[in-house]
Amino acid sequence: MRNIIRILQKYRNFFFFLALELVSFLFIFSWRNSYHHSAFISASNSLTGFVYETKSSVLNYFNLKAINEELHSENQLLREKLHNQEIKLGKKFLKINDSLYLRNYKFLKVEVINSQFKYVENSVLLNKGIKNGVNKNMGVIGVNGVIGIINNVSSYYSSVTPVINPKFTLSVVHESSSTWGDLYWVSNVNNYLTATINNFPNYTDINKGDYFVTTGSDGVFPKGIPVGKVKSFSKNTETQMMQIEISLSEDFSNIKRGFVVFNSVKEELFNYKQNE
Repeated sequence: MRNIIRILQKYRNFFFFLALELVSFLFIFSWRNSYHHSAFISASNSLTGFVYETKSSVLNYFNLKAINEELHSENQLLREKLHNQEIKLGKKFLKINDSLYLRNYKFLKVEVINSQFKYVENSVLLNKGIKNGVNKNMGVIGVNGVIGIINNVSSYYSSVTPVINPKFTLSVVHESSSTWGDLYWVSNVNNYLTATINNFPNYTDINKGDYFVTTGSDGVFPKGIPVGKVKSFSKNTETQMMQIEISLSEDFSNIKRGFVVFNSVKEELFNYKQNE
């Protein structure tokens, strides 16, 4: 205590000077002195704005927000380039070189607002709707693979029946052997990470880790979009068909973005198949 008193006595002039300076600043920047007060507020706001802007820039950099957006747009362009040259009719692939069909597939970037994955009849909600050209029965793909098919649309939103819904079915093809099968989601067997493939012949050479992809035959999805890879399989000697469990390419507990598939020749493809 004595030391503190000695310090105060020794530097009393300095502390008195600081007190006077503080009082002076209070008078200068008080509300009564409008010019200095506004100058101080302006400088303070500029500094605060700079700090927050810098903070936001740093956070955005580390969150890779801009990079993700750029990559997302690039993926959209790449998908269009990859799938605009080929469609599938029946069980044969046809190359379409006519300019009318040159750009039959286009992709609309969408955000996933909500993804249900814990229920039986799960659904996915997107932030695009009729105003964006989205309609029922359009396919939706994610960054990693198939998400589902649109079942309902409003002006600005759309609902998707995802792969992890018993109402969802899709013809898929074993990438290694080109053998077809039917994709289902069985609620009491599968979870949000798996699905089942039936009607797949026993004689096919299949291994764990093999990929199943879309066939492109229905025009809803382009050919070759990943669906999942083989997790396990069992053969039935009576039916000569095997049942396959696959690990889905998309994790429905963590999907953020996707693409709605537009196919300009989908209706013609449907009519063609009806007349086969």
